[in-house]
Amino acid sequence: MKYNKMIKAKFIERPNRFVAYCEIDGEVEKVHVKNTGRCKELLIPGCEVYLEESDNPSRATRYSLIATKKGERLINMDSQVTNKMVLESLKDKSL
Repeated sequence: MKYNKMIKAKFIERPNRFVAYCEIDGEVEKVHVKNTGRCKELLIPGCEVYLEESDNPSRATRYSLIATKKGERLINMDSQVTNKMVLESLKDKSL
């Protein structure tokens, strides 16, 4: 499982479970959150987050929030990634 077009950003706020605002190169961007859990212990204003840029021009948001830094650890926030990883492993018979 590989992510494409990842960028680093700064988390600002999460007004609801699907949307967050992040700062990218000094600009505030509305992003999709791929995890509907509360994640208040992870998404702290000012924390480092990683976003994946979408190639779909008809999306409501250009980026999806997929990971955050907590201390020195990088934590994946994409709740769908485990299903994709298992599917890949079943297909290539590595599981």
